[in-house]
Amino acid sequence: MKSKDEKAFWPIISAIFFGNFLAVMNTSTVNVAVPAFMAEFSAELSMAQWTITGFMLAAGAAAPSAGWFGTRFGYKKVYISVLGGFFVFSVLCIFAPTIESLIFFRMMQGICSGILMPSTMTLVYQTIEKKRQAYALSLWSLSAGLAPAIGPVLAGFLIDLFDWKAMFCLNLPIAAIAMAAAMKFLPDTEAGAKTPFDFPGFLFSFIGSMLLLITFSEGGSWGWLYSKTLMTAGFAILFLALFVRRELRVEFPLLNFSVLSHRKFVYSLLLKAVLSTGLYVGAFLLPIFLQTGLQLDAFETGLIMMPSALMMVLFTPVSGKLYHKTGPVPLIVAGIFLMMVGTYMLGSLSIESTTVYIIIWTSVRYIGIALCNMPITNAGMSAVPLEIAGYASAMNNWVRQCSASFSIAFFSTLLAYQISVHVQEGNSMPAAASFAVGDAFFYSLIPLMMALSLSVLLQKDKRSGMEKNNERTAS
Repeated sequence: MKSKDEKAFWPIISAIFFGNFLAVMNTSTVNVAVPAFMAEFSAELSMAQWTITGFMLAAGAAAPSAGWFGTRFGYKKVYISVLGGFFVFSVLCIFAPTIESLIFFRMMQGICSGILMPSTMTLVYQTIEKKRQAYALSLWSLSAGLAPAIGPVLAGFLIDLFDWKAMFCLNLPIAAIAMAAAMKFLPDTEAGAKTPFDFPGFLFSFIGSMLLLITFSEGGSWGWLYSKTLMTAGFAILFLALFVRRELRVEFPLLNFSVLSHRKFVYSLLLKAVLSTGLYVGAFLLPIFLQTGLQLDAFETGLIMMPSALMMVLFTPVSGKLYHKTGPVPLIVAGIFLMMVGTYMLGSLSIESTTVYIIIWTSVRYIGIALCNMPITNAGMSAVPLEIAGYASAMNNWVRQCSASFSIAFFSTLLAYQISVHVQEGNSMPAAASFAVGDAFFYSLIPLMMALSLSVLLQKDKRSGMEKNNERTAS
């Protein structure tokens, strides 16, 4: 006979699975629709890419508040509420009349997503019995891995069969199923103390991150030394400095910057930023290349991108099994090396490139990402004392979202510039776009080379932080 907890396991996991799948899927499905947005709204690439970067920026800005909302109101209520918000803003995206309104509704989706993803992980620990939490977390990770593999293919198929609006229709049944499952199967989670929400800190963070992203996105067209660019960058730095200053002084911060006193955690954050750059820049550049350079449709683009995402799903458990045998550094070095090899080979893209070539070297990059991801996170978190581990987790998510947003903004600007250079050299637009994407991949090798040298700083020396706390708890 199965116990009550064992019988409840799969219904609870299904409720969490669909919500996390929805949040992660919406960071990748829109990539294949960027050319459709450009055609529908007569928008430039620098504007259309805000449907991606705006989403991720908003998600990153909202992520630090997930812990406060969950503690204050209970994670089940927060989870169902943000799923409802996702549903509503997906409907509004469908009926968006302009590119500006679509970007705004995507940012609202991003806020929901930024609270949704940390909430699903917390629900795993709050609602699943301890002996099955590791297995539950692997299923949670599976939902995050399957989303970028399946999402672009489904989105591409729907876009080709109908139009880009059908892509947002895909969100509606998933959100509805997740809400129904959560209301039926998730046990109630307790609300906590009435701690004040640091709204000024949230505002400083959001405005500062937004202005910095605008600097990266528009600096190429404005001119990097133009007064408008320098003023925007200056205000961005000012608001981010005010955010840090407030978080260091307020009693209930959104982000506790004391976690940055642990050097290994700082190193892991820097590596995490590079990893996010590698993951999202590839996911952004390849659809542009396949649709603009090779003139493929959205469905074909999704099919070509799917094998590499599936490789990441397959190799993520491998890094988990090898971690305790090798430690983090060998896995991280191997992962970054594979990313560098794959990125270098993609730097040679042209309109002569075959789909097999693209699939092979994109898969190599994603295998590298799979080998890096968990070791980087765990190596940094193990250096942080247990009592501030929650703040470290929030910091991790914030850095990941913001670095992804900034990298896409920067590389979209670089891409537009390189396209204009190759057009002036006499190349056709498809050829120019292909060469420009290859150039962008070559430039993305620079942070990977820096990360390779930085990874040795995570070499395990003496036990600290969470490891020491765990030992004290065990004794």
